[in-house]
Amino acid sequence: MRIIIFALLLLLTVSCSKNIEIEQPYYEPKIVVDGWIAEGGFANIYLTKSSPFLTNYDSASIRATFVNYAKLTVSNSKGQSEILTLFRKEQFFPPFVYKTTQLRGEVGETYHLKIEVEGKVITSTTTIPDLPNVTNIVTEEVSDTTMNIEVEVQDEASINNYYYSEIKVQSWDSIFHPSSLPLTRDTEFNGKEGLIRIYRSSQPDPLNIYNIESHRNLPLYEFSQKDTAFLKFSCVDASSFHVLNDIYLDGVNSSNPFAFVNKKTGTNISGGIGRWTGLATKYFVISKEDVVWSNR
Repeated sequence: MRIIIFALLLLLTVSCSKNIEIEQPYYEPKIVVDGWIAEGGFANIYLTKSSPFLTNYDSASIRATFVNYAKLTVSNSKGQSEILTLFRKEQFFPPFVYKTTQLRGEVGETYHLKIEVEGKVITSTTTIPDLPNVTNIVTEEVSDTTMNIEVEVQDEASINNYYYSEIKVQSWDSIFHPSSLPLTRDTEFNGKEGLIRIYRSSQPDPLNIYNIESHRNLPLYEFSQKDTAFLKFSCVDASSFHVLNDIYLDGVNSSNPFAFVNKKTGTNISGGIGRWTGLATKYFVISKEDVVWSNR
């Protein structure tokens, strides 16, 4: 009898169900900018178009979002300027990036970005603050096989400092990407020595356009003692910090079905969305046995 009742309920459920088609409302794509210029380095900018929520993503639809016909100009406060060149970069799909070939980042400089595309002018401005005052890099054993990485900084008291960390683990990551919890402000150690932990991460870049290896048999956030980790440790200005933090939190919340977001993700792009970030960066190669400091 129970089997018959269950079958009837199942039949009733199936008979009452129907396919629901949701119609995509009109959506005007926006230009998405993922751009940065680091101290001593060239400008790097990826341009794509945003897609509506119900887009069916495949290689063709992703390729269609890339913008490879824009005119990009970067200029600084010294009056120097350069029109960017489009290059291939295989780690990105579609594999193209706009770069400067002459103009490099300098500490203390302001950099203006101008994008001309489809009859529109999109602009942004960023600065490269002072380099972080790193006094030491520490590796700490957590277990027989894992370790933590920590950065000691001597914070400047006269200004608000904003720190941003990116990592690349040899043999696992093909490109630099943000560490977990990549952003730190000096609220708790302003003017003092601060200790900033670098959390291992397999998360993608801020705008979620790179594919990062995510399968490692390691505890969350910890590095293997066999790892060789490349670290880009940077100071960013206040505007870049808030934009990057908004993008980071948006990525975290999008993977949490219980998160409630009641505001738009921040941007410092006028006429588009995304980020244009100046980075005052120091570079390090870190293993359990040794730390190599490098200006590049």
